[in-house]
Amino acid sequence: MKKLIITILLFFTFSISNANNLNIANVSLPTTTSIQFDVSWDNSWNVNLVSNDAVWIFIKTQICGLNQSQYVHADLNTSSLNHSVTGGLLQVDAVSDGKGVFIKRTGFGAGNIATATVTLTFAGPYVTANTNFEVLGIEMVYVSQGSFTVGDGSTSNTLHSANSFGSNNSTPRLIASEAAMAQDYLRNNKGGDGSRTAHAAIIAGFPKGFNGFYCMKYEISQQQYVAFLNLLDFTSQGTRTLVSPNGVVGTLALTTVGNENRNAIKISTSGIPSSAAVYGNDLNNNGTFDENGDGGDLACNYLSWQDLQAYLDWSALRPMTELEYEKACRGSGASVLNEYVWGSTNINQAVSSTLFNAGQTNEVSSSTDDGLCAYGAGTSAILGPIRVGFAATAITGRTGAGASVYGILDLGGNLFEQVFQCGYYNGSARTSVPIFTGSLGDGTLDGVGNSDVTNWGGGVSLSIVRGGNWSYTNQRTQVSDRFYVNSTAENGSRFSGSGGRGVRQF
Repeated sequence: MKKLIITILLFFTFSISNANNLNIANVSLPTTTSIQFDVSWDNSWNVNLVSNDAVWIFIKTQICGLNQSQYVHADLNTSSLNHSVTGGLLQVDAVSDGKGVFIKRTGFGAGNIATATVTLTFAGPYVTANTNFEVLGIEMVYVSQGSFTVGDGSTSNTLHSANSFGSNNSTPRLIASEAAMAQDYLRNNKGGDGSRTAHAAIIAGFPKGFNGFYCMKYEISQQQYVAFLNLLDFTSQGTRTLVSPNGVVGTLALTTVGNENRNAIKISTSGIPSSAAVYGNDLNNNGTFDENGDGGDLACNYLSWQDLQAYLDWSALRPMTELEYEKACRGSGASVLNEYVWGSTNINQAVSSTLFNAGQTNEVSSSTDDGLCAYGAGTSAILGPIRVGFAATAITGRTGAGASVYGILDLGGNLFEQVFQCGYYNGSARTSVPIFTGSLGDGTLDGVGNSDVTNWGGGVSLSIVRGGNWSYTNQRTQVSDRFYVNSTAENGSRFSGSGGRGVRQF
């Protein structure tokens, strides 16, 4: 059996913040040493020394046979000189572990990227006969190196204030290097529970956001999670979903009937142990999968911390830390008291209005106010996440798009961002101590579909949810909010308000 799989990921969102229509197509029959395909996307930019967008490209392969094996990661040559792209506008940046490449603008500029042909060289020769290849792409944004502050200076008597970053007088704290931080450096004694605050010592290896890194432009979409599931084997699919892959066609994968909250990932072809299931989206419940109205571009909720880690390991990315989260939101600018991701204290509900083109690739809220954010849903509101990047259009600025200073979308609202936390005390006992050292995923999961990166361990207690979601109060969406520092209820299991995204240092 011989087949060639072409992945096309479509996102309709933004302008340094709008819809990019990433298209990977025309994958040519690979040689033993290289693979070729076309790439295009809209609204690309490169602001020299500040930020740029890029596409993270990685490749999965599978040997054909009677018993379909799991797709495995294809390593690429680690020298940029061994890869090429036509047209003169783009460059291919290889990475030291060979797990993929970044494709980005060569120089300063902005606008659409017309179709360019990319040739990537494998790390070693492949036997292409009876081998499937899948080329996948994820849009990323570069967060530049430099100092920044964490915490917003809040002094109110709330748990939020007690758990936020700041010195003993709540002054935002400067992050000026990746060096280790002494116990109490991030402590904030203000608030109603000063004993449970962020003040554990932080090791040098814990990524603090000073160094530059790439961050996913959007939260993981339902379409992306479907692509992930469809390249796993039967056993791993069972670990990364709620029900067995041999369930009947139309069975929800991540939640149960009556609790969908706009998650429409379902079994489209039942599996058996020797042949994995096929998943798809069916938001309109008509039994036809992956139509334009089926919600593939909605942010993917019901992801646990273990689900997120598995997806990011498989993609050769990694989870971000909560310090990187604040850097990705506000950049090097001064902290603003009670600020939101888009740099102001104004916020407007997107989920209290109606949706136009619901479930489609151009789904938008009927509201167009600045600071538009999916939060605070009531009984008559939109009960679930909205399309990734929904607020951005060709004419919106940062506040209109709800974008971070770098152009990253939905860091506030829509779904909780799951990140590694900086640790805290509970009374006099140190309850959580950071051990994460920034190791990247290697593209491979263990035998049952879990991440197997050693220092990603320690369990969900080492994580924290940040940025709020479609149903929670606006305070949870503030950049420096750490309300859930001692809770695993929001991501210890699959929850309707939790999703996530990944990062990668260059």
